[in-house]
Amino acid sequence: MQMDENDEAVPPQEQETDAQGPSQSDEPTDPMAALERERDELRTLAQRTQADFVNFKRRVDDERGALARNASNHVLIKLLTVVDDLQRAVEALPEEAPGSWGDGLKIVLQNMHSLIQSEGVTAFAPAPGDTFDPAEHEAVHFQPSGDQPPGAVLSTFSPGYRTQDRVLRPAQVVVAKEQDGAVRP
Repeated sequence: MQMDENDEAVPPQEQETDAQGPSQSDEPTDPMAALERERDELRTLAQRTQADFVNFKRRVDDERGALARNASNHVLIKLLTVVDDLQRAVEALPEEAPGSWGDGLKIVLQNMHSLIQSEGVTAFAPAPGDTFDPAEHEAVHFQPSGDQPPGAVLSTFSPGYRTQDRVLRPAQVVVAKEQDGAVRP
């Protein structure tokens, strides 16, 4: 007699069936049933593969769209500095400048604003007294204030710009800080 893994004696007739492979009762008796089972397995595999491919295509399309949006946002961010410069040029027009020159600059600025709005970009500027939010604001200066609590926006230096899903450029703001020598409660 041989010993199996559990150190138990195995009767001789069981030794022979183990050496020959699986017993006849493990195999399907009907070849049609075996073919149907194999067909079902292959159908399931094909469906899984098809679903994986559809998911892959959707993921690639989403990534392609995100890349296009990021490229567009990158160009828009560079364009925003031009818009700011045009805005400053319009505001700094001398009084003796010809009217057509000023009107031309204003039209160019208006077209630039229309262009960035058509791309889904909106300008925003926090109001004085709003709480400073580092996700949307960039503090360019801290100034003591008796009127506003520390951390409040005192003024906006330049507006911020955002799309639907992200801030392209934060608003540059002056933030209140405690006055020197102020007594803390």
